[in-house]
Amino acid sequence: MYRLIAFIGFIIFTTALLQSCADGIPELNPYKQASPEPGEEWEPSAKEREKAFILEELPTLPEELEPLSGELTLSQLIDEALVHNPTTQQAWEEARAAAAAWAQARGLYYPQISGTANYGYSRGGGSTSGIGAFDEQSGNIGATLNYLLFDFGGREAEVEAAKMALLNANWNQNQSIQDVINEVAVSFYDYIGSKALVIADEVNLEEAQTSLEAAELRLEAGVGTLPDVLQAKATLSQVVLDLVEDRGNVEILRGELATNVGWPANTDFDVGQEIDDLSTQALSDNVDDLIGLAMENRPDVAAVQATVRERQAELREAKSEFFPEISATAQAFRWWVRPDGGSNDYFSNYLFGLQLTVPIFQGFTIINSVREADAELESARAALRLQEQIVIEEVWNAYYSFRTAVQSLDAATTLLESSIESYDASLARYRSGVGDIVELLNAQTILAEGRAEQVSAKTSVFTSYADLINAIGTELPSPEIEVLSYPSEEEGEVTDE
Repeated sequence: MYRLIAFIGFIIFTTALLQSCADGIPELNPYKQASPEPGEEWEPSAKEREKAFILEELPTLPEELEPLSGELTLSQLIDEALVHNPTTQQAWEEARAAAAAWAQARGLYYPQISGTANYGYSRGGGSTSGIGAFDEQSGNIGATLNYLLFDFGGREAEVEAAKMALLNANWNQNQSIQDVINEVAVSFYDYIGSKALVIADEVNLEEAQTSLEAAELRLEAGVGTLPDVLQAKATLSQVVLDLVEDRGNVEILRGELATNVGWPANTDFDVGQEIDDLSTQALSDNVDDLIGLAMENRPDVAAVQATVRERQAELREAKSEFFPEISATAQAFRWWVRPDGGSNDYFSNYLFGLQLTVPIFQGFTIINSVREADAELESARAALRLQEQIVIEEVWNAYYSFRTAVQSLDAATTLLESSIESYDASLARYRSGVGDIVELLNAQTILAEGRAEQVSAKTSVFTSYADLINAIGTELPSPEIEVLSYPSEEEGEVTDE
């Protein structure tokens, strides 16, 4: 037996020594595991480098959407985002974890039962010890039951706190869903707007080429000058530069939209030009009414309110520690002993009783835990007041941003219409020899800016509307619908339908 114990000990010691050698015995010099100098990069081992870049597989365009990959709608993208966006996945898992924590806390209402089993072997004595040699085996098997009967509300408060944490997680999941929908909608409209801006740039390019051709014709006819042609070429180059930048921006915003959906930015897809009808009649709604709607519907407000209730329960739980606990206990054990050369001897042990635990002195831990819980409650209440202010500000800003965007769109449309007329008149005057190149190029520049302003204003209408919906946490009341849309590539001009 002694040899067996010594052999097991040797195996354990040898294994620990080999493991330490494999790790370089970091207990002796842990600094070897870090970079030797502040400006020198840490060099990972091949094994650590391999482990560090084991990545999760990213979702991509599903097979059922592949036939529609060039004309995806906003609703299809939102449906995909709610499934694949990591934000919603994370919030959902946190809610599930909170639900499990609540179920775990409710376990305090049930008796706690545990079983035990023991085996022992002892050997000793001999001629030199004065005790006769003995060789004995013993063991027991049993079960213990403990049940908390009464604790002045501490158990109930702990379960209530876990329930409020669950509500907080559920409300946060709802808020994350709304945020994802808003992010997808805003990036969708930004992407549509960037494509519309490219269409406007292409129209501007055609007009810049027309202006250049008019200047070249006048030069050939002997009634124009070379500086006129050079100015027209410079303006054309600026239009080309704007077109190149705006085309690049289209790809950037498409990648942003893919990321918000939950796909890699390099996913090959496009969206349809048709977009949902949009009501601009929301201006008739009073901003105070919208703030009231937000206070009744914003999940993040409810989440912070649940945190306040959780902190209240934790304060009650902390205060309950001042009072005694009463619990019931029951035990049953079966023992056996086998002396050397003898037969088994069995006996049983049963215990039933009540236990009263009274806190007398715990090093001021209870009073300080109450102080901590009380401070955290006041902090949660302050966070609720702060959240209310944030919601009011978000609704206020979103409302007036939407209102401003609608009014800006009307002004931008008027500007575009007058700019088109001004450019046409200036081009006609220049061709007839009455106007000069400066007048023509100024009119052309103002027209290009007018097209960009209208696209920007229309994009702001859609994005600010999405922000307003997200700010109040629910749909607006259903007024009359005024339809806004972007132009298709075939239409070219950027105007209202």
